[in-house]
Amino acid sequence: MDLILTLLFVALAVWHGWRRFKSGIYYGGDRSILVRVDEEFRQLRVSSERRDMCFDGRTAHIVKQNEEGRADGDGANYVVVRVFRYARNPQGEYFYFISEGNGRPYFKHISQQNAKIALGKRYIAPSSTPSFG
Repeated sequence: MDLILTLLFVALAVWHGWRRFKSGIYYGGDRSILVRVDEEFRQLRVSSERRDMCFDGRTAHIVKQNEEGRADGDGANYVVVRVFRYARNPQGEYFYFISEGNGRPYFKHISQQNAKIALGKRYIAPSSTPSFG
């Protein structure tokens, strides 16, 4: 009887592991959305007569990123459904980006005051923003 229970337990553990592997969901959730979100972010370009209001996702510095997710049907896996990013352009202006990886991100410039509140210790004032490219 012990042998049967042991074999049943091992079979169940293997099945559960295979199910997780096959679904592509692992610690941190479904990473495919992160690939799509990063592609959307890197392709984002905003032109303006004011240089400080220009944004290029290829050169912007991601200051903070959060992921929103949910448990799947059986609660065994965490699936990322939305990504939030605060980014800074080379001139020190901050922007807020939200995406679900569906090609329609929300993107907005945010004031220095709001950036300071949202970022806390990660906030860097424009006059002391390091140059990056």
